[in-house]
Amino acid sequence: MSEEIIPKPAPKSPEQTRGFRIGALIVLAVAGALIVWLALRHTGGSSHPSNVTAASAGQIRTLAASVDHPVYWVGRKQGFTYEVTQQSNGAIIIRYLPQGAKVGSSTPYLSVATYPFNNAYAALQGVAQQKGVRSVSVPGGGIGTIAKRYPADVHVAYPAVDYQVEIFDPAPGTAKSLVVGGQLVAVGHRKQGPGVVTKPAVATLTRLRSVPRTVGHPVYWLGPKPRSTYELTLAGSGKVIIRYLPQGTKAGSANPYTAVATYSYPGAFGAIKRLSKQPNVVALSLPGGGLGVISKGNRKSIHLAYPGSAYEVEVFDPSPARVRSLVTSGQVTTVH
Repeated sequence: MSEEIIPKPAPKSPEQTRGFRIGALIVLAVAGALIVWLALRHTGGSSHPSNVTAASAGQIRTLAASVDHPVYWVGRKQGFTYEVTQQSNGAIIIRYLPQGAKVGSSTPYLSVATYPFNNAYAALQGVAQQKGVRSVSVPGGGIGTIAKRYPADVHVAYPAVDYQVEIFDPAPGTAKSLVVGGQLVAVGHRKQGPGVVTKPAVATLTRLRSVPRTVGHPVYWLGPKPRSTYELTLAGSGKVIIRYLPQGTKAGSANPYTAVATYSYPGAFGAIKRLSKQPNVVALSLPGGGLGVISKGNRKSIHLAYPGSAYEVEVFDPSPARVRSLVTSGQVTTVH
């Protein structure tokens, strides 16, 4: 759901011209509530090199088995060529080309994209509450969202599946009909999010320093705070939330306190960089070459990433001035 992509006369790769918009949803659970931000990102161009081929239905099944996660489509369609695009950021796009259409054509056709996204179902539940977005029930317990500005696009997610699906058809309403009619199916099994899941709990410094080994990736925080109680939440799929509670506050308190979340996001720095150029977003240059963004509609939360990292960080504080100071002063570091 990004800006309109206008094909140029010169041939382009299909992810640049397919006509639909892969939306990245940035989600952080803080103080018992979901803070949901719909972040627009353009996925075309050289930042995510692609492999584009024609494939048979059997080859699509083989692909799904090889990547060990579900790949979604709307089933076999006689007389169509299946075009498969694999992007380096993990996205897989299946496009239905009518007879005579060449692989790589810039003409928009029915397309289904599958791409990694932690807690995708919860994210879409939050997005469904946003102005200008309506939701639909999807067979199999899923949820779909449609932005009024982009009726040709439907975003879909299923409980406990860390992948989001986007269905596009140039005829508004067609993608919705395919989704609610049950034609969206997965080739291969649904893979549930890995990793330990825990409830918010008080943690010692020693425990916090063991978390990167537990989840197998870097974890960010604001360093030791002697007069704070550390609250740790392992939210699954490698997501880690560290909250700084005032002394005497119980873990799981619904009150908003300073929090730092780390979660997997392939191509995080590039996504943040693109987001920084959107209207109503403030960009921050950070120590260590990082980049942060603040939505003018939610100044209490800053999303940031570093070059080459596959992890995004969100820092929250009830005070917009304080959260900005925490981030720009270089206090965000990895736990070690």
